Amino acid sequence: MTVQEAINRLDAEFQETPLGFTVETALQARLLELLRAEVGTTIQVRGGYNTADATGYKRKYLDRIANPQSISSVQPEVNFGMSGDGNRSLDIAILEPRHETEYDELEYLPEVDSPRVTVRLIDGSKYFSAASVKHAIELKYIKNVDVAGAKFERNNIDEWPHFSSDLAKLGDLSNAESRHLIVVSNKNPFQQGEVDSRSTAKAERRYERVEEECEKRAVELTEIHPRE
Repeated sequence: MTVQEAINRLDAEFQETPLGFTVETALQARLLELLRAEVGTTIQVRGGYNTADATGYKRKYLDRIANPQSISSVQPEVNFGMSGDGNRSLDIAILEPRHETEYDELEYLPEVDSPRVTVRLIDGSKYFSAASVKHAIELKYIKNVDVAGAKFERNNIDEWPHFSSDLAKLGDLSNAESRHLIVVSNKNPFQQGEVDSRSTAKAERRYERVEEECEKRAVELTEIHPRE
């Protein structure tokens, strides 16, 4: 199974039991389960930190969790990048061990066989190497069609509600093998024959603008909505 096939499976399950996916976290949990079962592998990870990153009383905690260990390559809520330098969080990331990462010069770094994934530890926060993100996935659950209002007519995506940060962080991961934006909506933007044509027009505008921006960044867009 590929990442896109797992997303398509999620779409099929949403069509069958939409009341089982009433919040974004339910979609995230199910997709995580599918990917871990069908795509994920066991990878080696280690933590590392600079002395300035560790508050005194947390040093033992950091030393403990920095020990080399094995985890699933499919992880939720993955912070990536350097702390304080535009770090971002992904809903789901599939990680790939690397021989070299941007964290290889950290002051405390346990010895471990290569390749591996290195996680930078800063007090209680954990930042995965951006170079280790092989597949990046963001989910967006729209419950109100009005989020696609007039702001989508503006050229600056920073003025778009709900979507600008997702598009920006996916766009930054240009070296990833694939990047996915999954938009789940209670509204079918292609619905025909309804009384409220205005809401359909707004949904269509939102879909078209997001599709255009995803194409610019080579981001795969999947639209999940109720279909008859």
